[in-house]
Parts: sequence; C-alpha cells; structure tokens
Amino acid sequence: MLIGAVVRWTGSGRKAPEAGPRITGTSSQAGPRAATSRRGTSAVSADDVPPLSEDDLRPRPRRGQAMTERDLFDLREPTKRPPPTPTPAPPPPPAPGDPRFVGPLPPPPPTPTPAPPPIPFKFIGSFGPRDRPIAVLAAGDRIVNARAGDVVFERFVLRKVGYESIDVGFVGFAESESKRLGIGQ
Repeated sequence: MLIGAVVRWTGSGRKAPEAGPRITGTSSQAGPRAATSRRGTSAVSADDVPPLSEDDLRPRPRRGQAMTERDLFDLREPTKRPPPTPTPAPPPPPAPGDPRFVGPLPPPPPTPTPAPPPIPFKFIGSFGPRDRPIAVLAAGDRIVNARAGDVVFERFVLRKVGYESIDVGFVGFAESESKRLGIGQ
C-alpha cells in the first residue's frame, strides 16, 4: 500500500521514475502526465496503476511446487525431530565353560614398560679438556662433577657431556631411553 501511495503522490506533483516501461520524454500533445516509451506510444499515468492488495504481497508457488503453510514470523516452536533410535549394546563375550565359548582365551596384553624417573638435578656447566669434558651438576645444595659414563645420584648415567648440554640415561633402562638437558635445566 505504501508503494501505491508513493506512486500517487509522485504523479500529482513532480515526475519521478516509475517501475515498468522506461519513460524517455513527454509528449507535447498529450499533456504533462502522458509519456511515450521506446517500444510504442502508450501513455502511462499514476491513475492507471491499480492499488496493491494483500494477495499481491503473498508469494506465488512455482510450477510443480506446493504451497507450504510455514510462517517465518510465527513465534511457536517448530515440530521437533524424533531422537535417533539407540543402537543396542553388543552382547557380552561368553565366559569360559559356557557352551557358546569356542577356543582358547586370548593372551593377556603385554605389561607396560616402566617410565624413567624424573631428573632431580640441573646441569650448571662444563669444564676440562675438549676430548673428556667434565659436567657440573647441582641438586639442591649438592654439587657433583662427573664425566661421560659416570653414575650420578645412584640412578642416572651421563651418556654424553657437551659444552652446552648433557645426555642423561637411566640405570636399568636401555641406552635409547635418555634425555637431553641444557645449561640451567
């Protein structure tokens, strides 16, 4: 209805562009309201535009499409989808001695390998000759000097001593189980 009022208002005073055929100019014989289009010489005025109704504002269904009753501005909750059907739990395995039990029991899983203990000391620095440097280690108020291959603090083995880091192994673990400590760590 607003569009109809605007069209009628613009037609009474000044001329505004209209929807529909493009107006290129006015005809001097037909008056100020008549206009000619590029396709023909039909006259269009604001009084010829029909008023809008509620039916004009409703969407029209496409060909082969049914009109739905969904209203976007309806405040009611939409219909909820039903929850999915739960999958049943698998049956428990048969116990030994059960007639359904066939074959031997599977072997038990291997025991987990123990984790190496945490390193309680810090590497402070190194000194000595290049071919056999000496590492300085500190644990609280204890300071220990050790070379590569020495066992320190009863549970740790120095695998390699460098100028800025050391490789620490663990007593009772493989050589591949080692950690590198930098200065101050």
